[in-house]
Order: sequence, then C-alpha cells, then structure tokens
Amino acid sequence: MAAVAVQRPYRGSRVSTFYPVKSVPPLSSLDSAFQLQEYISLLIRLDVHDVDTIVSLPGKATHKDKDKDTDEPGQDASESDGKKVEDGERKGEPSVDRACWIYEQLRRLAQDLSHPLITALQQECTRHSCPQMQAGEWLYLCVAHGNDEAMEQCCAIDYIVHTVDSATALLNSPRAFPSRLSIPQTSHRHFSSLARRLSRIFSHAYFHHREVFQQAEAESSLYARFLKLSSLFGLVPSEFLVIPESAIQADGRGREDIEPPRLLAAAIHPDSNSSSDKPAEEQAPSIPAVDSGAQVYLQMEDINSTGTASPRRVGRSRTDTMILNEAHSLAEEV
Repeated sequence: MAAVAVQRPYRGSRVSTFYPVKSVPPLSSLDSAFQLQEYISLLIRLDVHDVDTIVSLPGKATHKDKDKDTDEPGQDASESDGKKVEDGERKGEPSVDRACWIYEQLRRLAQDLSHPLITALQQECTRHSCPQMQAGEWLYLCVAHGNDEAMEQCCAIDYIVHTVDSATALLNSPRAFPSRLSIPQTSHRHFSSLARRLSRIFSHAYFHHREVFQQAEAESSLYARFLKLSSLFGLVPSEFLVIPESAIQADGRGREDIEPPRLLAAAIHPDSNSSSDKPAEEQAPSIPAVDSGAQVYLQMEDINSTGTASPRRVGRSRTDTMILNEAHSLAEEV
C-alpha cells in the first residue's frame, strides 16, 4: 500500500495556501486518535458547499457520486474537477459508528457557528436592537440565567453565546461523552436537544438579520449542512425547523417572500390539513394548557416512537424553552 503524503503548511506560507487540499485521502489512511475530526476538516476544506459529501457517512455514496457514475461512466472525476474524494472511501471501505459520526458533526457545527455567522451578528444584534431571543412570533427562554432549572429571558446575542457555550461544554463533558471512539447509548438523547437549540440561532438570524444570514450562508453553507445533517439522521423534527428548506437557494441566498414562523411551526403534524377540514369523528380532542404564561392547545394523541418524535405530554408544550410571544401577536393585530 502506497504511503499517503502528509499535507502540512510550511513556514512563510500564505493563508490562501495554508491548507492545499487537492484530494481527501481514505479514512483508513488517517492514523490518528481524532480520525473522524480530521476527516471532516479535510472535507470542509475541500469544498465547504458540498454538504452532501461532508455529512454523509464514509463508505456510502452520495447522490452526486451516483449521478456521476450514471451519466458519465467513462469519464474520470478528476478531469472535470481537480478536487475529489478518493474512490475507495465512498465504496464501503471502513465502517464508521453512526453515533460517533453525529457527535463529530455537531462538534464541528458548534465550532463553525462562531465564524462567520455569530461574528457578524455581534455587529448589529445588540441588547438594544434584540432585547429578546425570538424568531417571528416565537420567544425562546434561556436556561443559563435561571436557578433550579428555571428559565428566564435574555437578549438574543446573550442567548446565542450561552447556547454555543453550553453545547460546547456538553460535547466536551467526560460524563456525557467519556470517549470519542464509542458513544454510550444513554448519551444519544443529547444529539436531538443540541441540534434543536443550535437551530434557533439560525432561525433568529434568518428572520431578524436576513442580510447577515445570507452573507454567512454564501460563505460557509452552514445552515445547508445543518439541514442535511438533521434530515439525514432525524435529529430535529420538521416542525421545529422554522426556516423552510425552499428558502435556501443553491447560491446561498434566501428568498425574500418567506414569512416568519407561525403557530403551526410547533404543531404535531405541521404538514397535515387543519382540523376543520377533517370529519368530526377523525378530529382528536384538544384541551387548553398553560405553559410559561402562554396558552397552548395540546392534541390527545401520541406520536410514533420512530425518529426523534416523542409523545406529547398533557400540560406542557413540546419544549419548555419555546413559547408564544404574545406581544408580537398583539402588534400584528394592531
């Protein structure tokens, strides 16, 4: 087996040539304790906008690879693009643990949120411009300020920093994740919670700082990567992804005709028809419940246990840190 040349920066190199990644070596050739972390870094440096290749498990061909094999069976991929992933990596070479792969993806996602998105948000998202962390009519409560698991409001930029800090602390906690080579089964439940809280940063940036979101997305495709990760591994239910997938174009620009998320965004079945369109015998009874001062109607039915969905408990909303902003609703009515 031929030795893989180690790519490293040399003294006096420019930043533009600091990581001259022209091809990603096979995962098995990376002899390191942080093998997956280095492999994901190489994929991002190769092409930050190729989210399918970055997020897909190694050893499984992406849709782009399948299209190339079907449309151009006799053409070498290196002829059309000088940058490529080694063929042996996408054809079932080493098997990667699913939980370890999700863990490393979330670690890298929390790291990449700092720049360029949060760095740009700090310029215009201040305590005066955004005194509350919200996305449209939804208000998010921060658990960092409360005592005895109580939740309080804080400004948007503080909420964003606290969310990234708490996610980083949890991902580096030796109690929750004692090893990066094997994730305990009891720690799998943190993946969905981490992804859901990180998604709120994108939601606030999209609906309240659209230009900053578009500029960061055009540079990093970070939300496209998060959306692909969430849909591929079922981390966040679709009702909590308040930014529509159609709002993100291929060039990273968002559509201007997307409205802020409504109450339907946190419904159990957001894509289903309204209850008034169903026969009376098919409608599930609803009861009002009060949670954090906001009235929420709960459906008396359970969710399938597959994926990240869970049965809704009577007397509480889907997440205690997400409530309806009554001030926003009153302002719209006026």
